[in-house]
Amino acid sequence: MLKDRLLIAMLFVTASCGGAEGPGLGEGKSTEGVSGAATPFTTTLDEANFLTCRAADEATYYEWTLDNGRKLTGRTVTFYLEKKGTYEVKLVETKGKKRLSNAQKITTPKDSYYHAKGERLLWNEEFNGQVIDATLWNYDKGTGQWGNHELQDYTDKPENAYLKDGYLHIAALRRGNSQQVGDYTSARLTTRNKKEINHGRVEVKAKLPGGRGIWPAIWMFGRNADPFYSELDIMEYVGMDKNIIYTTVHTTHSLNSEDKTSASVTLSDVETAYHVYGMRWYEDHIDFYIDNPDKVYLSYRPKDFSDKSHWPFASPLYLILNVAVGGDWAGMKGIDDSIFPCEMVVDWVRVFQ
Repeated sequence: MLKDRLLIAMLFVTASCGGAEGPGLGEGKSTEGVSGAATPFTTTLDEANFLTCRAADEATYYEWTLDNGRKLTGRTVTFYLEKKGTYEVKLVETKGKKRLSNAQKITTPKDSYYHAKGERLLWNEEFNGQVIDATLWNYDKGTGQWGNHELQDYTDKPENAYLKDGYLHIAALRRGNSQQVGDYTSARLTTRNKKEINHGRVEVKAKLPGGRGIWPAIWMFGRNADPFYSELDIMEYVGMDKNIIYTTVHTTHSLNSEDKTSASVTLSDVETAYHVYGMRWYEDHIDFYIDNPDKVYLSYRPKDFSDKSHWPFASPLYLILNVAVGGDWAGMKGIDDSIFPCEMVVDWVRVFQ
């Protein structure tokens, strides 16, 4: 089943929002030599002004052009339309010796929320491709080196991390019977040394797995502030605490004292619906929210910014998406092996600055 955002087919679309770039920017062939009309493509605009287009025809090559000159390739692409206005999207697809084209106009009646806040799109991953993009993502692999006495073996196998119908799936699987280290496999993807972030907004739209023993997380980490510890847990979900999302700021100070910065939010549908887990990292504070960036539920603002044990967040961090199994927290009430296989499914990642 394709993303729900791709199900609206139109020739001329008027909606409240538009889209963002994925892999293939600036690549492609000349649009000269078109010999006929392609089947109209489907388009959907989301509330953040991201426009997703999908070609209806099977072809060997697809090139998309927005009328401002932006180009993308692939059967499904996503453009980001910062400002209100009417845009034309043109598709040229290659089928054997034929090159077919189609064009549609899309109207966005308002500027994007992020543009109105003075933010620009730094990068985004919509998972429109067929394989995980190695220019963006690394795989952490192995067992016993992640802390918390977790039991999973992180792999780079496609059974543990794969793309399907425009979503990233991170799957935790059971392969042993003793509930020991290595009896479960999963994946941990990072943007380390590829897409690191120093201040800005990070949003990840995801649906989470549940059940005793499972522990999906969306978080930021880095060692650029060493020897001072820097970690921002945008979202942690331990399945034993159904529908409760945890957010925490970890520093050298918080790890060595009772002075913690954390919060939790209870939702009704963590395991059945997609939510946007977001963070806005400013020069002097960090805000966390779910779905609505104007409804901040945790804000971290230390009293002394000169003390790096309290504020190590002047250096880049990288993004981590993972699903752990067991451990000191998620496994404190045991592991329910009947929940496997289970997955965290990620719709998109978007970073603004």
